[in-house]
Order: sequence, then structure tokens, then C-alpha cells
Amino acid sequence: MLLSMGREIDTMLYNVAQLMKASVGTTLEYPLHEEDVQLDEDLKVVGPLDGHVRIRRTNQGLLIDGWVDLVLELSCNRCLTTFEQPMHVTFIEQFYPTVDVVTGLALPPIDEEEIFPIDDHHIVDLTEAIRQNVLTAIPMVTLCREDCAGLCPQCGHDLNLGPCDCKPEVDTRFSILEKLLQNGSE
Repeated sequence: MLLSMGREIDTMLYNVAQLMKASVGTTLEYPLHEEDVQLDEDLKVVGPLDGHVRIRRTNQGLLIDGWVDLVLELSCNRCLTTFEQPMHVTFIEQFYPTVDVVTGLALPPIDEEEIFPIDDHHIVDLTEAIRQNVLTAIPMVTLCREDCAGLCPQCGHDLNLGPCDCKPEVDTRFSILEKLLQNGSE
């Protein structure tokens, strides 16, 4: 059974009490839109976060999948300038209840670390699940552009703006070889 909720919501909190009482396989779908979202203190989201969420009832809890589109402000690993990086992140996570929706009694905790709880009031908060998936989707090396020249290792000049006046450093480990080459050519 598919229950489509076509209204746009302005939060990542979902009351799933009725869905937890529904039969296995029942699905709710929501558009996701957040104007001002802060996922992590070290991660700046520029502009809105848009996406889609599908919440499916399983025999153990909920399976929630979807996607988000957002723009992150990142720092280039080579030249250290900040730049905006658009991202499309998909996610699929399991949420387990902490309280029985019918009796209100606490359920035994689940030992798995990679699960998310449905709180005592039957509210699902997607913020942490989305934050974790966005963090793992960020490339290990972030570049402002593919051909970024980086910084001069001697003076720190941004080589994307043009060359600097520094002379290339000669590796002293090879100076002996240079002397041998000079002696051999004489």
C-alpha cells in the first residue's frame, strides 16, 4: 500500500506512530525541503537542501530511503580557497522503535551500531542519517578545479593566479649525482 503525502514539509522530523501501526509494506513518501540547515559544525551548507524521502514499514521497524541535493562550501586541498560543491546524496537506513506503539512499553535495545532509533514519541529524526551520508559522500581530496596548481611550497603564493618569483629548490640528496655528472662530462 502506498500512501502519498504530497505536502512539502519544513523539517526532518516525522511522526511515524500511525505508520508503525500499519501493515508491513505500507509506505509514506515526502518531499524534503530545508531552507536553513546545519548538518555539522565543520560543514557549511550553502542554500537549501532539497530531496525526497520514502518511509517503508518493515517487520522490525522502518526502512527509510531517499536522496538530497545540496551545495557544500568546501576548502580546496591544494590551494586552500573555499569553493561551492553541488552534491546529490542517496541514503537508505533502518530505524528501530524504542517503545511499543500499542502498549507504550520499552522495547529491548538493539545492539547494532549502524541503526537509528525511533524515539519514545514515535518521531523519526533524519538529520543524523542525512549528515552521516553527506559526510561519507564528500571526496577524500576536494579540489576547486581538476587542474588546480596549488600553493608555492616556498612562499605560499596561489599558483592558480600566476607564477611566483621563487627559484625551484634543488634536492640536496641529488647534489652528489650532479657533481658526478659534471666530472664525467669534463
